[in-house]
Amino acid sequence: MQRAEKLKIYEKLVAFDTSHGHERPAALYVQTLLQTHGIASQIIPMADDHANLVAELGTGQAPVLVASGHLDTVAIAQDEWETDPFVLTSKHGQVYGSGVTDMKGGVAALLIAMIELHDAQVPLAGTLRLVLTADEEGQMSGSRYLQSEQVMKQADALLIAEPTGYRVVYANKGEVDLRITAQGRAAHSSRPNFGINAIQNLMDFLELTKQRIESQAKAHPDAVLGQTTSTVDIFRGGIQINSIPAQAEAELNLRVVPAYANQAVLADFKQLLSKFNSEHAGELQLEVLMNIPPVIGDATSPLIEDILQIATPYLKNSQYNEAELKLGQHMQEKQGFNPFDPDEIVVMGASGGTDGSELLQEHLQGFPYAVFGPGNPIKMHQSNESADLAMWFDYIEIYKELFQRYLG
Repeated sequence: MQRAEKLKIYEKLVAFDTSHGHERPAALYVQTLLQTHGIASQIIPMADDHANLVAELGTGQAPVLVASGHLDTVAIAQDEWETDPFVLTSKHGQVYGSGVTDMKGGVAALLIAMIELHDAQVPLAGTLRLVLTADEEGQMSGSRYLQSEQVMKQADALLIAEPTGYRVVYANKGEVDLRITAQGRAAHSSRPNFGINAIQNLMDFLELTKQRIESQAKAHPDAVLGQTTSTVDIFRGGIQINSIPAQAEAELNLRVVPAYANQAVLADFKQLLSKFNSEHAGELQLEVLMNIPPVIGDATSPLIEDILQIATPYLKNSQYNEAELKLGQHMQEKQGFNPFDPDEIVVMGASGGTDGSELLQEHLQGFPYAVFGPGNPIKMHQSNESADLAMWFDYIEIYKELFQRYLG
């Protein structure tokens, strides 16, 4: 496949607006592309125009390497973009567009590697299973459904092409998303004792939970993933300045580690909520929006060993400017360890979650699992999202060699 043809695939994927799901048109394009090259695939549709896709290459027998990526992207603020987010735009060695990093670049690289191996009739002594998912940026309903349908059946390893640059992630924190609603009673602000201030109740409760979560997180750290964290990311309440608010709502995001994980976090919230309601007028209610577990794979698995051997020469041939090296230093200072070395691929844990939490529900500890894909994770989930084009082309070659070696 020529360079221009590869870029066309990348361009086509970026052109689909999957920022609110609606992956089905993109999945249909991928299916047609694979059919053109003689590779069969199956689209698994879901509600609200969500769609997954599964394709296989090889013998259909063990070993089975699952290579996965998601088709959806985060929502965008189009007026903040300097280029059209749905047109792949190249400038100074970078490409810009919605999902170029997270993660249509990774999906395109997996697709092209698979197609080129098939077209070259490279024999595989095993099975390469491509799994493209829906709704990863939402509720992970795509990977949850596929896991229930046994998409990981007989799988020996899982590779997710999320952007890591030249790093390998083998462990991810879990995630708990919560909505807390406070019900009070409206009154004139000059007579606050006639009302129940829902905002004040909610703020007081959030302070209690902050203290409990931070204390428990500090007491139960994980050697790989650090501590469980909690942030309040959405807060709503009140209708005007001279009215006691009758309602308020907050949404929290917690990133959890195995030592203080999902069930323990939820138990603490529920216990604090019950006690608060018994001692205060008004009422607080708790709703769980997301609940996915942490994953810790095997840092020394054959999959990761193959990645290190294959990708290290590409890393050493890469050129990094002063700004990129400073960014690496900044990440080190923020995260407390070195997440990037221009001469060595770092194997590490990460705070962000992936579809691995759903796909590996039955193998959350010790499974051969690697997150390894093109793009700098610092550049994801933001306007003017960009990715290094040379790195993307390198990853196509890395994936081709990895698939051959692991299934050789």
